[in-house]
Amino acid sequence: MIFAGDFTQLPPAIRKEATSLYSGSIGGKGLSETSFRGQESAIGKALWHQVTTVVILHQNMRQKIQTVEDGKLRTALENMWYKACTPQDIVFLYILAEQLYCSVMSLLV
Repeated sequence: MIFAGDFTQLPPAIRKEATSLYSGSIGGKGLSETSFRGQESAIGKALWHQVTTVVILHQNMRQKIQTVEDGKLRTALENMWYKACTPQDIVFLYILAEQLYCSVMSLLV
């Protein structure tokens, strides 16, 4: 069986990795384990953890052609995934957030 998708997504922000499919725990944190949805969730996660052979593709094909700014964002996102952001990543993300904030505020004026 082949699974495809964006497996380098950042974990959910609300309940952290405990609720994501790729977390190490199996259980219904946040969902009642006696509810139908909670049972489905626990079964799905248990099935996911049965996968024993994994091939990780390291070359990002989505952003093959990119600007310098795209490259910085890609690097920052990759570093976030590995929980290894550099000070340069953080500065870049702050600048990006400020630019976004300013452009949204200019639309409101």
